[in-house]
Amino acid sequence: MHSAVNFMKPARWGVFLAVCFILILQTAASRVLLIPERNLPTPQLHTVPMQLESWKASGEQVIEESVVEYLHPDEYILRNYVNETESASVGLFVAHFNSLQNSFGPHSPRACLPGAGWLVRSSNTALVEIPGRRQSIPVNEYILEKSDNRIAVVYWYQNDRDVWAEEFHAKLRFLPDLIRYRRSDVSLVRLVSPSERGEENFRNCLQFTKLVFPLLAERFASTR
Repeated sequence: MHSAVNFMKPARWGVFLAVCFILILQTAASRVLLIPERNLPTPQLHTVPMQLESWKASGEQVIEESVVEYLHPDEYILRNYVNETESASVGLFVAHFNSLQNSFGPHSPRACLPGAGWLVRSSNTALVEIPGRRQSIPVNEYILEKSDNRIAVVYWYQNDRDVWAEEFHAKLRFLPDLIRYRRSDVSLVRLVSPSERGEENFRNCLQFTKLVFPLLAERFASTR
C-alpha cells in the first residue's frame, strides 16, 4: 500500500511545504513584532443599495448574537434580494474585519455550513468576469443539501487590494500587508440561493455577483 505522500506529485509537495514554512515564519514573526495598524474607517456596507436592477431587498436582517460574538465582525450586512421577474432569490452576507491581529476573522463557509448539517454535493472554483474590470475574480461554488433542501453557495474574500477564493491566501498576505500597508483588513462575501433548479441557481448567484462586486469594491476603496 502506498502512503499518502507517494500519491502527491513532487511539485505539489514542494508547494505545500513552502506554504507551511511561510505560514510558520509569519506566525512566529507576528508574535514577536508589534506592528500598529492604521486607524481605518469601516467601508459603510449598509449604503449598498436595497435594489440592484431587478433584484430588491425588503430590509436588513440580523445574525444571532452568539454568531456575532463568535465572529466579531466590525461591520456586516445580511439581506435577501428577490428578483420577481425571474422568481429567484439570493441571500447576501458580507462580513468585514478591520484587522486579523486578533482571534477573530472570517469563518469559511466551507467549514461552517457542513458544521451546521449541510452536506457538500459538489464544489468548484470559478472565474467570474466583472463588467469594467480587466481581470476576472475567483469565487468558490458549492451545492449543499440538508434533508429535502438544496442550496447553491458562492463566496469569496475581498479588500481594497485583492480578491481571492482560497482561505490560506489571507494568511500568506498577512505579514506583507502589515509591513507594507500597515493593515490586515478583509471581508467575506457570501451568496446563497435555493437550488431546486440545479446549476441555474449558480447563474442567479453569478449574475448577482456582477452587480454587487463593483459596489463593494467602491466601499472598500473608500477605506484607503
